[in-house]
Amino acid sequence: MNTAAILGVAAIVNPSASNWFWWWLVWSLLYSGFRVSWYFYCRKHVNQHPDLPVPEHQIKIHHVLVVGSAIVWVIVAWMGLPVFAAKDKFAIIIILSALSGGATGSLASLRRTGKIYIGLLIIPACIRMLMLDDPSFITIAILGFIFAWVMISSHENNYRLLERSLFLSMRNEDLIQQLSGKNAEITKINTELEQIVEERTKKLQYLANYDLLTNLLNRRGIAEDSSESDSALQHQLVLFIDLDRFKQINDGLGHDWGDLLLQAVSQRLAELVDELALEWGSKRHAVCRWGGDEFVVTLVGPEVSDGRTSAACKYLQTMLSQPFQINSRQLQVGASIGVFERCAYSLAKLSEAVSYADIAASEAKRLGRGRVVFYSEILSDIQRRKLALTIALSQAHMDGSLKLVFQPIVSASSGEVVAFEALLRWHSSEFGPVSPVEFIPLAEESGHILKIGNWVLTQACKEAQLWRQQHPSAIAPKVAVNTSIKQLIQADYVNEVRTALKNSGLPENHLVIEVTESVFDESNMDQTLTTLSALHNLGVEIHLDDFGTGYSSLSRLRKFPLDAIKIDKSFVMFSDEKSMAVIEGALLISHKFGLRVIAEGVETHTQLDKLRDLGVDELQGYLLGKPSEMTLTHFIKEDEVRSPHNMGR
Repeated sequence: MNTAAILGVAAIVNPSASNWFWWWLVWSLLYSGFRVSWYFYCRKHVNQHPDLPVPEHQIKIHHVLVVGSAIVWVIVAWMGLPVFAAKDKFAIIIILSALSGGATGSLASLRRTGKIYIGLLIIPACIRMLMLDDPSFITIAILGFIFAWVMISSHENNYRLLERSLFLSMRNEDLIQQLSGKNAEITKINTELEQIVEERTKKLQYLANYDLLTNLLNRRGIAEDSSESDSALQHQLVLFIDLDRFKQINDGLGHDWGDLLLQAVSQRLAELVDELALEWGSKRHAVCRWGGDEFVVTLVGPEVSDGRTSAACKYLQTMLSQPFQINSRQLQVGASIGVFERCAYSLAKLSEAVSYADIAASEAKRLGRGRVVFYSEILSDIQRRKLALTIALSQAHMDGSLKLVFQPIVSASSGEVVAFEALLRWHSSEFGPVSPVEFIPLAEESGHILKIGNWVLTQACKEAQLWRQQHPSAIAPKVAVNTSIKQLIQADYVNEVRTALKNSGLPENHLVIEVTESVFDESNMDQTLTTLSALHNLGVEIHLDDFGTGYSSLSRLRKFPLDAIKIDKSFVMFSDEKSMAVIEGALLISHKFGLRVIAEGVETHTQLDKLRDLGVDELQGYLLGKPSEMTLTHFIKEDEVRSPHNMGR
């Protein structure tokens, strides 16, 4: 750097400069050459003796040479500034500034010598400029002193950074040496860790592919097992097994007993499938716990006759329904089995096959559980229709496709209309009229029943209030709204009822909430009891619909805030001795509890006479009025048809 600066000065300064300048130039270049030679000498010595410290005399000579370089520039600045041309003076000042700036980094390792070098480069030149008595150079001189202070400070900062870096480097070297000394120990530990990792990997693979409770394959495991394909195999059988009544055992006895039962079922199922695979000569079979109380069985092998497949699946279902002896208890569950079978060279993907078998298992449960159902395209069409209807239901409460019809409930003694039951109808723009028997369960399963139920409640209250406003002199009937258990267990359902009554203006005692016996289910009974009690305290009547078909018991009838029960129409339609006995018993118990009794499904005058003779309080059925969009006005016009004098005809 110094050599380059000297050559730069030689190129810039006017050749007419004094002779002393040329002597200075020659001497400076010789001095720089000596410094370079000394540098290579010291470097060679260090390379030859890397483990030895640098000799002290070499260090001292290096410091002296650095200071000597600064003195060289002091000479040219002190002697040249008074005589050089203006441009040459500024060139000298710029070169000195550049050298001092570079020294803050290149001489950072020389804490004192570096600062001396910077000071000698700038301070004598600044003093000399002050002596020139030139105002422009006085300003430059003052700035030079400031620049010198900044450069010396920068040199100190660089020194500290370098010192810190060297300290950290030495510390790292010590750490490396310590780590190197433990290589043997680390190698030994790594070997042990590799063995542990190998064992853990095997364990993790097992955990990833097997169910810990039953030791059967899990979903991932059976997927990997089924990933292999063999074009020589022509028969694929996938069974989706859903246990029946397992929830009652799990809830009634506790999850520990439920787990023991699942283990017993898994063991029996695995043994039965092994026997079946051996009998058929299957090349590959697997049993999987799909989740909860659901299992999947796959068999792939030579083609077998349809009759053997059906018989084998039925045998499997029968054996799984046999009692299990677990500790001191005998437990029994059933099994609903869906079967997907393909006889072809091209085997279906496992996910696709399981999906089809699951559809068949759902159909087996729908038909009454404890059945074996084979998958067919018809079932797939039904499933697709259900999905499409469910999607359409999500907007039904807003697109105008829902409407309410009303069926009258009349007094058995007077024949007067005392209430209308609001019944929901759906005319989909895509599917046309859809039966409530089909869409209500879908609304329940999907959760759309919450929005739809709120729509029904709101519309029914508005319609009932309209009846009251149109006929202020008449005794306006009440309106009965069917309510889902999913609505009742919502924390804000009571507020929904309050809002519907307030917005419509309908008095609380003109609304009837009809619930089914599902409110007596233990899992939801506390919440439904709280909701129904709050509604009853509000003044809303509570009726129990479809009485005799569900969970009813005398204690629950006494516990719940009911105003009336509705005898299910199945007892009315048959009208045999046993049905009449059920109705008589219900009447006796209900009247003892202070409850009114409403009979549904009245379609003949004979049924009407029997029910009235038995003491039923209110009646409902096609004989008395079909569900219609007719409002109260129409029923008042037709009161002669429903008068007490004509009811028995």
